[in-house]
Amino acid sequence: MKQINRSIRKKGRFDWDRVVQALRSRRARCCYVLLVCTVLLCSMFLLAISPQRYDLKVGDISHTTITASKDVVDEITTTRQREEAAKAVEPTYIFKDDVAGKVVSDLKTVLAQVRAVQQYGSKQLEKNGYSFTEADYKYVRSLLTQISFADYQLRTLLNATDQQMADMQENMIAAVENSLNTTIREGHVSEAIQYLQQIIAYKTDIDLLQNIVTPILRKVIQPNMVIDQEATEKLRDEARAAVEPVIYKQGQNIVLARERVTAIQLAMLRSLGLLDDDNVDIMMYLGGVLLVLLGMAVLIISLLLFDPETLKSPRRLVIVTIILCLTMGLCIIGRLIHGYLSPVLLTAMMLTGLVSANSAVAGSLAMSVLVSALIAGSDSTYGAAMVNILFTSFISSLLSVYVIRRKPYRQQVLLSGILTFFANALIILSIGFMTNTSVREVAGNALWSGGSALISSILCIAFDPLMEAVFHLATPTKLLELSNPNHPLLRRLLIEASGTYHHSIIVANLAEAAAEAVHGNPLLARAGAYFHDIGKLKRPLYFKENQIGENPHEHTNPYVSAAILTAHTRDGLLMAQQYHLPQEIQDIIAQHHGDTPVAYFYHKAVQQANGQAVDIADFRYDGKRPRTKESAIIMLADTVEAAVRSMPDPTPEGIRAFIAKLVDGKLNDGQMSDAPLTLHDISAICDAFSTVLNGVFHERIEYPTISPSAAAHVATQEKTALPEAEKEPETLAEEPAQPEAAEPEGGEAE
Repeated sequence: MKQINRSIRKKGRFDWDRVVQALRSRRARCCYVLLVCTVLLCSMFLLAISPQRYDLKVGDISHTTITASKDVVDEITTTRQREEAAKAVEPTYIFKDDVAGKVVSDLKTVLAQVRAVQQYGSKQLEKNGYSFTEADYKYVRSLLTQISFADYQLRTLLNATDQQMADMQENMIAAVENSLNTTIREGHVSEAIQYLQQIIAYKTDIDLLQNIVTPILRKVIQPNMVIDQEATEKLRDEARAAVEPVIYKQGQNIVLARERVTAIQLAMLRSLGLLDDDNVDIMMYLGGVLLVLLGMAVLIISLLLFDPETLKSPRRLVIVTIILCLTMGLCIIGRLIHGYLSPVLLTAMMLTGLVSANSAVAGSLAMSVLVSALIAGSDSTYGAAMVNILFTSFISSLLSVYVIRRKPYRQQVLLSGILTFFANALIILSIGFMTNTSVREVAGNALWSGGSALISSILCIAFDPLMEAVFHLATPTKLLELSNPNHPLLRRLLIEASGTYHHSIIVANLAEAAAEAVHGNPLLARAGAYFHDIGKLKRPLYFKENQIGENPHEHTNPYVSAAILTAHTRDGLLMAQQYHLPQEIQDIIAQHHGDTPVAYFYHKAVQQANGQAVDIADFRYDGKRPRTKESAIIMLADTVEAAVRSMPDPTPEGIRAFIAKLVDGKLNDGQMSDAPLTLHDISAICDAFSTVLNGVFHERIEYPTISPSAAAHVATQEKTALPEAEKEPETLAEEPAQPEAAEPEGGEAE
């Protein structure tokens, strides 16, 4: 049981560690950056589309003209018009066959009870004269179970004669039966009763007509045509739906300045969230959030398609986030001046120079969606403006990327701004002439849009150095600065380790040529080659190219010698960090040897081991294998340059064969397994190396040996043969090349 509990605790701890590790992983950090980017853009977008709110009540005087921030329905007016249309609909009726029989039956029952009351009254009149007691009224009320009368109505009935009652009864039955043979519609019963009263009145006593007939008719008459509620309501709904809503379009005035606010206007302002109360237009903010999410989806999908490496780099994503938020903020400020003053192109220009052309395309797509959607939150009609900004942002961004991608220098950025100025203006004019009759308005919009492109280029020139300094980016401008021989590290390398300095110069030439051949970054390859061996500054005399005279490794244990050599990558990385070199160059310093072994000292250790086993891992560099084209190229160039210098007779064919052999050795050792190079790229690199090295080790002309006296005589004759004005002292001295001492692969020590 204890073992099980212990294993459960271990398992639980292991699972928790995995969760913590996953939350701290590179992929998780990339997700965090994207989440922060989404939140920042969403906050800025919602803040930009938030309308101004007003403190108004019904009857207040508005001091400013308030326009609709989006299309809004006048609900009060629309509802009133729809109800009026519904009331105008004629009801649909259903005929009921059983109504006539029921009405006649009820009428006869009531008349029988009324007749009984009249007969009781006749009897009482014969006994007591014209006086009726309270007991009489109480009794006759008990006879009327289907209808009730007031005292004055009962008095009329009790005083009626038999003939009057007979005439009334006959007239009522006949009139009601005739009336039911036609139609009595629901809702028109009163009209039917009035018609019956007119017919019955011809042969009925006036008192009976007013006090008895009318209450009886109201009691028994029912419509035989009743309203079909379901069908009628359906017609009314159709009538309501047929009424178009009263809509105030975006940009239309709701309240004019110095106008008294009505309830209808106040209701529209409240629905738009323009009143200073608790009511908020949730749908507007929800739409804004969805648009930002759409823009981020466009960004992520575009990066997956065009530049997946950026999605794997938190540092790159942070740069993308800053540039997107910076552009969004500037576009929000520009919109306050004019709707077309939106420096959207800043994203494309900055990302091209600071990250990559592919990420610039992805960022431009996302920003085009967001900024064009931002126009929908303005106080003017946005349809045409939204389309114009979407077109100009996307098309001009692609043009900017194309112009800057190969040479992202300051003058090229400015050229991009000028070209996109004309591109924006042309797009606005093209669309405007098709959709707008005001040439002046279209031309003004074109100038504002073109001006935003120029402003984007100027802002890019201003912000690029700041981003380079903050993130130590390997931009072309930064790489050119680092390639300056006056850089402190290069000056130290020239003075303290001149052999390593000259070795780095040749490696730089090789790397730059190879990078151009495989479409890499030539500037990064050259700058990385200059700094790849700066770690040798710590112990310069332990490296062959810097030695003059005694070699200290001759009296050093091979394990110690190997440790000194392999330490120069770690030392170089520390120096690079101290001098804030770009991360790309730091990676080259750490990766340019990979985990290759120092073969010379390994063999020396084997010879001194007297048959004992020697672990080759003790003689390997502890760096990572190259993961970029530039790191792999510099590894190969470093190996090739040092080894070819040791060739006794470097002919072009021999150099080409030796390079191929050295490169194959790196491939067989697995050093190129992580590098993004194809076999075709490897072949192109070898060809570039051969071309450069053939120029370095070209054949020289052998000069004949001339004695000092003969040389002086020849020089005197040449000076005499020249005109007086052209006589100049010159020195012609070229020593024949001296063979260099052979050194092991890597040029690092023997």
